[in-house]
Amino acid sequence: MEKIVESKNLVEKNLSKKNKLILIVDDCLDLLNLNKIILEMEGYEVFTAQSGKEALAVLDKIAPPNLILLDMQMADLSGPDFLIKFEETRSELFKIVPVVFLSAQDKVPESKAVGFIRKPIDVDDFLEAVQHFTRKAK
Repeated sequence: MEKIVESKNLVEKNLSKKNKLILIVDDCLDLLNLNKIILEMEGYEVFTAQSGKEALAVLDKIAPPNLILLDMQMADLSGPDFLIKFEETRSELFKIVPVVFLSAQDKVPESKAVGFIRKPIDVDDFLEAVQHFTRKAK
């Protein structure tokens, strides 16, 4: 009986994540793929981009995500620069989609990001943070 209850709880947990769409933006392909796999194993639908410019193009092709996970330091657009461009080009979407920085730094510059997740990630802390921020999505 205990196994049935555990299975039911796991199914309910994953159903709450079903239809939660996340866009991950990171120029490090290994980290991008690792984070994608972790989130997909938890039931999230995940899209990826390896640059800020690619992320803006992806946003034109997908339903509005519940969360954008954004690397702070990328070659084409830094995290803060992406936020500025995102707000300028997609202001309505910018207002409803929380953006969270992924950063190896202890602090991130003041910006319109709703928070940050420290790299390297601890999987449990990462998933808890993602769940927290996806709940905040409008």
